[in-house]
Amino acid sequence: MRETAKNTGNSVRRVLLAGSSLAVRQSLASLGLSESSPVEVVGVLVSGEGGGVSGLGVPVCGGFESLEVAVADRSAEGLLVCLPQAMRERIDDLMTRGGRLGLTCRYLPPVGDQLAGLVSVSGRCGGGSVDAESLIGRRGRPLDEGALRGTLGGQTVLITGAAGSIGSELARIACRYEPSLIVLADRSENGLFQLDAELGRLFPDVSRRVQIHDVTHRHANEALFARYRPDVVLHAAAHKHVPLMEDHPTAAVENNFYGTRWVVDAAVAAGVGRLVMISTDKAVNPSSIMGASKRLAELYIQYASRRSETTLAMVRFGNVLGSACSVLPIWSEQLAHGGPITVTHPEMTRYFMTIPEAAGLVLQAAGYARGGEVFLLDMGDPVRILDLAERYLRQHGLEPGVDMSVRITGPRPGEKLFEELAYRSEAMTPTEHPSIRIWETTPPEPARIQQLLATFDRLRDAGGGGPWEGTNPDAVATALRSAIPEMVTAVSAAG
Repeated sequence: MRETAKNTGNSVRRVLLAGSSLAVRQSLASLGLSESSPVEVVGVLVSGEGGGVSGLGVPVCGGFESLEVAVADRSAEGLLVCLPQAMRERIDDLMTRGGRLGLTCRYLPPVGDQLAGLVSVSGRCGGGSVDAESLIGRRGRPLDEGALRGTLGGQTVLITGAAGSIGSELARIACRYEPSLIVLADRSENGLFQLDAELGRLFPDVSRRVQIHDVTHRHANEALFARYRPDVVLHAAAHKHVPLMEDHPTAAVENNFYGTRWVVDAAVAAGVGRLVMISTDKAVNPSSIMGASKRLAELYIQYASRRSETTLAMVRFGNVLGSACSVLPIWSEQLAHGGPITVTHPEMTRYFMTIPEAAGLVLQAAGYARGGEVFLLDMGDPVRILDLAERYLRQHGLEPGVDMSVRITGPRPGEKLFEELAYRSEAMTPTEHPSIRIWETTPPEPARIQQLLATFDRLRDAGGGGPWEGTNPDAVATALRSAIPEMVTAVSAAG
């Protein structure tokens, strides 16, 4: 952190200490251990509601908004800021305001940040982050390295959606097993540029090709597959944001269903050995446009699997911690701005897994595929989002409801209170890996899929121009409900 000082050569005696309730307590105890302490804490400023710091023998001067008043009342000469490194904007704000008041301002890393490696004892920023595994209370099981090398070693591996959170991790892990070529396909130019640079640095001996590519372009898929003739395809390209897709049903169906359809068709035509699609628990009894569109994609893969020699399968799992726009990045941004952090419903639960564990198990499942399987990853027990939020705050040395509040915002369109990984009536078959099971499901009747294709093709081409031009979005939502009879409303799912 930066330091603002009017006299860096001399220590300051009378200081204010600003921080969370826990950090203030720990810092006061630490400063009080030394009889020759160079500072005298004459007052504390506490985040949140200021609870938990009474009886410390030091006046509580209020919250951070009271800095200017406290400096005058306590004749302070300096300011020690003791907040989690993640609250960087709040730290900068306090340091800036203190500097304007002529105070010597220093950053005092909280003990929790020091132990977690987020900052050194000198206060220099490190590269750490929250411990996602301890946050969800689970550790990933080891992968079968030999099986992964057998699946990926010496192969041409093509990844769609390669610049995304899961796609990029699939690429990182795949490169460890020495594929002959890895093809990174995505429509995110910046994401591909960054991933390619990273892989070039970490795996200089692995050949790579970068393709700016949109899976919804049928002929572009055909050209891509004809050019590279991949052995293994990992199809991760998809729209995933539930509330956004409620307002954009044509985009959801185009990317998640038609994108999958065109990728699968191109893979089959090119003689690809195996293709695995990333699916989601939101495809089970879907309450959302996004979940229903992914269920359509699952059905198409099962349909195509019975008609081709390419091994086609899918891997279904729940939420991954730390993926783009998931709860951790959202909470991190909210924390940086001083909170509060938000949760949609106090009883909402989700299955969680870390990005490396999910990606590793997807690759493991790819080796087990024989055609048409729906692989389910063992996500453990569902986690209440409110509990996760409170653990997140405590990992940053903040006491929920004291230093920072958790605000309930209400469920968003298309959301359920809980998710399922499979339909309860179906059986599960174990695999060689304890974290991967196969959902034993009856493949859809070909006539049903052909009817669905005809229905959505008519909607897609209704305007006579480009795809979906002139299509009523409500008609697409209605068609999804007809195509996926188990689809429920978010209200009934929440009830």
